[in-house]
Amino acid sequence: MGVYPWGLCNGIKRIILVGLFCLLPVGVQAAPGQNGETCHVLVLHSSSGGNPWVEQVNEGLFSVLRNLDQQNTHLYVEYMDSLRLDSGNDFSGFRSRLQEKYAGVVFDVVVAVDDQAIDLTRQYRSKLFPKAEIVACGMIGTEPIADYAIPGFLTVVENVDARATLAAGLALFPQTKRVIIINDVSYDGLKLQSHLARLAEKYPDIRFDYPSGFTLEEVVEYLHTDVDNALVILANFNLDSRGNVSGNDRSARIIASRCQVPILTMWNHYLGSGVFGGRMIDGVAQGVQAGRFAQQILLGEDVNVGSTVKTTTNEYLFDYRKMKLFGVSYADLPEGSRVTEEPQSVLWKYKKFGWTALFMALALEATVIILSVLIYRAKKAEAAMELHRNKLEDLVLERTHELTTANKQLTNEVAERKWVEAALLESEEVLHQLSTNLLTVQENERQRISVELHDELGQSLAALKLQVRGLLRGLGNESLDLLQQECDDLRSSINDIIENVRRLSRDLSPILLEDLGIDAALDYLVNNFAKLSGIDARINLIEINTYFGHKAQRVIYRIVQEALNNMSKHADATWFEVSIKKQKNRIFLVVKDNGKGFNVEQVYASISPEKGMGLTAMGERVRILRGSLDYESEPGRGTAVHITLPI
Repeated sequence: MGVYPWGLCNGIKRIILVGLFCLLPVGVQAAPGQNGETCHVLVLHSSSGGNPWVEQVNEGLFSVLRNLDQQNTHLYVEYMDSLRLDSGNDFSGFRSRLQEKYAGVVFDVVVAVDDQAIDLTRQYRSKLFPKAEIVACGMIGTEPIADYAIPGFLTVVENVDARATLAAGLALFPQTKRVIIINDVSYDGLKLQSHLARLAEKYPDIRFDYPSGFTLEEVVEYLHTDVDNALVILANFNLDSRGNVSGNDRSARIIASRCQVPILTMWNHYLGSGVFGGRMIDGVAQGVQAGRFAQQILLGEDVNVGSTVKTTTNEYLFDYRKMKLFGVSYADLPEGSRVTEEPQSVLWKYKKFGWTALFMALALEATVIILSVLIYRAKKAEAAMELHRNKLEDLVLERTHELTTANKQLTNEVAERKWVEAALLESEEVLHQLSTNLLTVQENERQRISVELHDELGQSLAALKLQVRGLLRGLGNESLDLLQQECDDLRSSINDIIENVRRLSRDLSPILLEDLGIDAALDYLVNNFAKLSGIDARINLIEINTYFGHKAQRVIYRIVQEALNNMSKHADATWFEVSIKKQKNRIFLVVKDNGKGFNVEQVYASISPEKGMGLTAMGERVRILRGSLDYESEPGRGTAVHITLPI
């Protein structure tokens, strides 16, 4: 967290603000502070300071708020650094620090930037900001914007126009067969997920992939292989599956460095990081709108609090270098598009005019130098003192910056070490729990086999023994027909025992898999499951014996067996389908049913090591084969298990 009183900026920003301030009209309306009142304005950011998106919003805010009376208006800036909170909506620690830090300050306006800061102000407004008007800036949303009104807030909605971005990409690249959407599990990523999930509704012939659970390196590798005729939509990747915080712009640069297909996005701060383009949101425009709301409140103007919901107009932006790379011309772009990173060829086009202007500039520069020398001679002593003072100021600023940087690095190293220690302890506990579960499963399997041997084979053999004894006793007394009947019964009992032994053997290690391979084993497994369960089966299998070794075939068999067992236990289905297809160097295995389905995100979030062995075992087996596993399910609409295996 940091507090920035008005005017304490770095040298470049100070020069820019002073220059802009000089351009203001003389008759700017005075803020209430000119009447002796002291106004307090807090800008509360969800993210940490320094990233390009935050700086865009700050630029827009400050361009408006600088018009206020600087003597009686105090501006404070706080950064939540929400990606490093313990959980998405755990504000307790930050709230306590905020409450302690500003115990004696009564804020007139609070500008909450992005969703987590907005949620914090909604939850704790009465405790932290009881007398302040709240301006919510950058809430994630889509059309219609009016649906995002917050009672008691002035709201600036971030219109994430993913539909228009995708439509523009498909128009520019009509050969697209696949859309890969990159999004993370951070607070903002989860907010975006519902909007991104609806993109596939309008394009049934295009495959939509939502890779999840990856680190940044795994995302790069995923996008580097098998992405022919694909488009990538980069939504959010601040936080990877291991909790590493990388930052959107750094992630975009790394992903784009190896991705061979166009990358689309909805935020203009990604430009210059390797993205192709899209219909983009401007952080500066959002900051300007939020700053105007804050200014209107402080000036006492009439604002309709609670129903004022505004958004800025998004703009089609495209990178010139990426257009050349993918063969896209200006005529192909959507109407009203703007192109960035264009080559500066004006001087070459007008060389004569350029040389003339250069000579004139040199002549003027020479005149200025002569005048400067004359002035310098007249004020030599004063200039020397000023130069010495500036050097001292620069030296102090440089040393201060070095100390601040070293302190931040040390703090980050300590925090990272604590996080690693906590992660190691958590991993150790998970491994211990998994080991316990594996031992429990092993013991349960042994007990099941023991019970089946005792209850089925034991009893069957005991009955066989009694039948043989009865047969022996009747050898001299009973008729030949009766003895023939008893022998037939005895043979039937022996056949039943043999069938039970075969069934136990198949459950433990399928003989068909050992003798004939995975094709025959899977065919028998699916048909036998359909016969025993009474569920209609739709089977569409191809031969894959030649693609996998013996060990891999056994793993594939167990994956299908586990999927069928899960369906039998939980689905209540009336039909199921098992299909295997091959495309290029991939095998696609799908197990699908029309059962009651489930909420995938909710089930994954609620799985514990004690209850999630089935799903965990399937995932581990797929990872052994270096494949990928995805679940597609909705309550009441069945379940589909998609398994992709490299060959």
